Amino acid sequence: MPTKSGKPDRTQAWRVMMDRYDFFGILAKTESLDESSDEGAWLYRGKALEALCRIEQAAIVYAAGLQFFPDSMQLHLALGQLEIQRGRLRQALKLLRRGCDLEPNNLNCYTARLNLESLDPDGPEAARMLVRALDGRKSAASRARALFFLGQIHVEAKRDRIGFAYYQAGNALAAKSIDPSRREYPLPKHLLRLSSADFENGDPNVPECKAIVVAGMPRSGKTMVESMLSEHPAIFPAGEYAGLRRALVKLDKKRLFGDLKNLASSGRSPFAEAYAKHPLTGEGGHWLVDSSPANLTRLGYFGFLHPDTPVVMCRRRALDLGVSLYFKKFKSGHGYTYGLESIGRAIALTERLIDHWCSVLPNPVLVVDYEDLVSDPGGARSALFAHLGLEAPARVEQKSTEEDWRIFPSRSPGPGTPISPALIGFSDRFEAELAPMISAYRQMKARLLD
Repeated sequence: MPTKSGKPDRTQAWRVMMDRYDFFGILAKTESLDESSDEGAWLYRGKALEALCRIEQAAIVYAAGLQFFPDSMQLHLALGQLEIQRGRLRQALKLLRRGCDLEPNNLNCYTARLNLESLDPDGPEAARMLVRALDGRKSAASRARALFFLGQIHVEAKRDRIGFAYYQAGNALAAKSIDPSRREYPLPKHLLRLSSADFENGDPNVPECKAIVVAGMPRSGKTMVESMLSEHPAIFPAGEYAGLRRALVKLDKKRLFGDLKNLASSGRSPFAEAYAKHPLTGEGGHWLVDSSPANLTRLGYFGFLHPDTPVVMCRRRALDLGVSLYFKKFKSGHGYTYGLESIGRAIALTERLIDHWCSVLPNPVLVVDYEDLVSDPGGARSALFAHLGLEAPARVEQKSTEEDWRIFPSRSPGPGTPISPALIGFSDRFEAELAPMISAYRQMKARLLD
């Protein structure tokens, strides 16, 4: 499909390159942008720069792109989200509002706006999304996103019962499109049978792995930990890179320890190789923070080859974690989050797994509780850097205030976001609705004790 410039739309090609972490490839192909370049080239050059933590350069690219494409919702959204990171919240809100005006039926800008301002549950935005949620011609994922949006704006308006009903409908719709076998948390049973003795024959004589592995469930504080650690000049955020999963994907699942031992005997580590492929590692040998939820079930294999590498484990009060998961529409995966009972079982299983890793892993492990992280961020920050054997850098002053940035369970506080304890105990508002989750959680906890 051609763009305004008459050139074919390369959006899908840019997305593929982003998914492959080919950020430098994108920069090379978009080095000479001008008025004849298409909108996607400006957008994805900015995204590539963001991924390489070149935030100021990315902002310049987005702003320049808007000079040629002033009616681009995508560029308004990208720059608006970036301005939030830079602490320029008024400018961010202006951009996001404009993006919503340009494409009133696109949910992405509305979702971003909710970081900064509430929306009227009786307003036109809610009406549009209700029409979308009821439109049987739309995909289940699209309709579910609209229902989650309606749930959020009603809960934020203190209409808890109505809001929760929207969330129930959204979760039920999302669950229908997921294979039943993927609606439970995937915890291989053999992991809980591993003991300290299983790590005694590990071979540490492998290349250094430039990763700081942060493990835990989604919504447990991993993003805040990553943000804190990334204040250090030698540490860069890799987000949910899932380096542990990437390292193991080509190995035989039935004999992973054997394969890892064989690789180590030849001086190789698939983990070191996986992180070495990330573009940020190659830029000066920086350490990467990997906060993927996939890390939690793969820590044993990592510890077998890299027993001296520190690991950070994130936990959170079960009820607050559960409601945060239930209120979040994930882009992919996490099928267990669309049912209250499966969420309860998943939390019990991961709590057991975290305790297990703390007792058997050879790695230095620091457990960070969400409640401590948000109540005493200074203390948590000091503990994190001490755990890594690093001197904590000077603190970065937040430019925004708690009143500027709105807190909600389904959002991950990122760069530019003040840390607040406001969500501790948030689940108390939904104690009756969460009864199935609580019951399933307690039953699984009891089973795990047998």
